[in-house]
Amino acid sequence: MRDQRRLPTGSTAVAFTAAAAGILVAGLWAGLAQLGLATYPPFDLADLLIRASPGGLATWAIETFGHTAKRLLLAGGVLLWVAAWPALTLAVGRDRERPGMITAAISFAAGFGLAWWDGAQGGQLAWLVITLGLPAALGGLLLDRWLAGLKALDAERAREASDHWIDQPGDYGRRELLGRIALLTLGLGLGGVAIGRALSWLSGPETPTEAGEPLAAVAASPEPSVATPATSGFIAPDGVPPRYTDNAAFYRVDISTRAPNINQDSWSLTIAGQVDREVVLAWQDLLAMPAVTQDGTLMCISFTYDSGLISTTHWTGVPLRDVLQRAGIGDGVARLVCHGAGGYSDSIPLAKALDPRTLLAYGMDGTTLPRNHGFPCRLYIPDLYGEKNVKWLERIELIDADYRGYWQERGWTNDATIQIISTIETPRGTVTPGADGIVPLGGIAFAGSRGIQLVEVRIDDGPWQPAEIEPYQPELVWQRWRYDWRPAAGRYRVTARATDGTGALQIAAETDPHPDGMTGYQTVRLEVA
Repeated sequence: MRDQRRLPTGSTAVAFTAAAAGILVAGLWAGLAQLGLATYPPFDLADLLIRASPGGLATWAIETFGHTAKRLLLAGGVLLWVAAWPALTLAVGRDRERPGMITAAISFAAGFGLAWWDGAQGGQLAWLVITLGLPAALGGLLLDRWLAGLKALDAERAREASDHWIDQPGDYGRRELLGRIALLTLGLGLGGVAIGRALSWLSGPETPTEAGEPLAAVAASPEPSVATPATSGFIAPDGVPPRYTDNAAFYRVDISTRAPNINQDSWSLTIAGQVDREVVLAWQDLLAMPAVTQDGTLMCISFTYDSGLISTTHWTGVPLRDVLQRAGIGDGVARLVCHGAGGYSDSIPLAKALDPRTLLAYGMDGTTLPRNHGFPCRLYIPDLYGEKNVKWLERIELIDADYRGYWQERGWTNDATIQIISTIETPRGTVTPGADGIVPLGGIAFAGSRGIQLVEVRIDDGPWQPAEIEPYQPELVWQRWRYDWRPAAGRYRVTARATDGTGALQIAAETDPHPDGMTGYQTVRLEVA
């Protein structure tokens, strides 16, 4: 008796087959992207979602998922892209002539449009058509073949039902269909591997070519604007961040899934707007100007305790005011609108631009800026949250009006002055005093350019006690602190607060980062064994 077991050939099978084709195409695109030969439309889609999202949603994602938010968004872009293939195929209809190629054509058109919108064409229209079109066409051809196999199986079943089937053709049809299923599975696997590698590649550590090259190889050594720190007796407890952050560990928040790939030889910075003369600086022009190296901490406006959205480094660059003096500042100028590659913009007051510590930075920690941190040029502005420190800087316009940039359009402050913060980095959980009975507490405090004059610690509801502050700390850098605590066994609440260099006390009332930056004291619960 003939085996009556059947494979599903309805909408579920069509959807699965089309999804496999979508994964194969997305995987081929991912492979080309990793080789630097093409853009990646699923990530262009993720960029579109970022820029279309309201400020509250972006804040929730950053606060909830932290550094994994971008990887989740990238994965979401891929899933949406793959899901579009079965949706389109079912909408087209499997009985229409060449539904796979129709789906592929729509997919290519969408991918091309997203890549063009995201600025990925790079002036090479034909290359963009080839790198996106060929994988899509291959996916469409295979999808049509796979769907034809499902149709053949349906036809064979119809013959079986009418008792007019013939053994050999039917067996051949099944063997052919199984071959196509094997090919589909292979495509599914290869596509999935390529997509997975792309996700790891884009969210993983920078390659050496992206990490910056030694500044000594591209520019004369600038004079440091701060003294070299003297050795002191301060010992930071284990768990407190080092004085300076390695470039690879420096926090990063962008509105794009990928950093722009900018060639410094073709890059330029334009100073325009209400100026006496427009100034255009090429890369070598910027390097030839007198530069300084200064220590500075950068902090994201979405910072919350334990978020990691704060880092410190040595910035190297040219004071922005020197470039503005070349251009000549027009009458009535109030703000500078700063434009970065990829469509990001924000503005700063003229007074901040004229601060000699505000830099057109091209180096950090002794190297040129890593690609992810703004190469070839970015702003570093003391006292303002990271949103104002525009990366991949291309144009600065002087205006006599207010300006609302990307984040201000989503409800964030246009002032962006850094709030006073103090963190408790260590210890956590259950602790055991050392042989001397001491449990060292430690953390950092920061208040932008206002500096920190005092950090205090309170145990439960007891009095505030001053902590030891690291002696060397420039005003633009976070302040590391230590408090040697001698507790008895038990459970405790430990709270920290700071006072800035002007005498202002950290705000105790707790507020969310949106829209003006987080406020409130940090409290941790400890158990002493």
